[in-house]
Amino acid sequence: MNLLRSLLLDNLGLKLVALLLAVLVYLNVYTDRPATMIVSFPIQVVDLPDSLSLSGSAPAVVQAELRGTAKQLIRLRVTEPPVKVSLAGVGVGHFERALGLEDLPIPTGMQIQLDRLVSPRTVELQVDRKISRLLPIAPSIDGQPAPTAMWDGTFDTNPRRVTVTGPVAALARIDSVRLQPVSVAGKRDTVVAKVGAQDLPDWCSMDPDRVEVRVPLETRLVRRVPVDVEAPHGATDYEITPQHVTAVVTSPRRLESEALAEVHATWRGSWLAPGASRREAVMPPHTLPPGVEIHFEPDSVTVTRLP
Repeated sequence: MNLLRSLLLDNLGLKLVALLLAVLVYLNVYTDRPATMIVSFPIQVVDLPDSLSLSGSAPAVVQAELRGTAKQLIRLRVTEPPVKVSLAGVGVGHFERALGLEDLPIPTGMQIQLDRLVSPRTVELQVDRKISRLLPIAPSIDGQPAPTAMWDGTFDTNPRRVTVTGPVAALARIDSVRLQPVSVAGKRDTVVAKVGAQDLPDWCSMDPDRVEVRVPLETRLVRRVPVDVEAPHGATDYEITPQHVTAVVTSPRRLESEALAEVHATWRGSWLAPGASRREAVMPPHTLPPGVEIHFEPDSVTVTRLP
């Protein structure tokens, strides 16, 4: 046992260094062997005049099957040098250019052979005029605030409009800029967030690139108020059972007095023959202020038309 421990642990550091050197020598020899590999090169458009913009879809990378040493091919795969496509002197319209080995960014001194271009063999681009438009923004609010808070549906943004720059064809299809969602889930206080655009068309940019969205949350107040169920339009030839219901009023604190002033109950008032009865839902007689909710307990009554 002591002999085995000595063989394993004596001069452990030196043994680890020797093992590491052996692995490095093996990898160096192994990667000097000939190999074939598919390598992706990002496409980079250069020399496009400021008055023009790309439009629509465009290939993102060029894939080529290359032959060389494994070391050279691994270096290309890791560094991903871009294929530069010059658009100097082009105008509005369709642009095509065939690709070859001379277009691939192979560093000088590398002995690399091109077996085939996997995709695409031809770069096709659509060029359009570049314009700018001042557009309104459309925030998106997600989630529900905490049970003790409520949101009345309003929000504020800074700025209210943004400048979008891009190709004519793309900007002609949008009339506002959708923003990334702002979450109020579980929040109790006003939420302020800076968000960017969501799903802008290709080749479009927004200035400023982020917009401040303010979502006011207020303390939720719940009041229970007993009320009489009133006949619609002042009708007097109806009997209502029960005659009294409880209005459960939910409102922000600032609208408490206004909400309580609107606490009335009625039913829809559809026609009934004399002596007939029907169950009708209880409802407020008027449109409620924004942010105010009322429901009734019970939520329906029996309405009987007197003979």
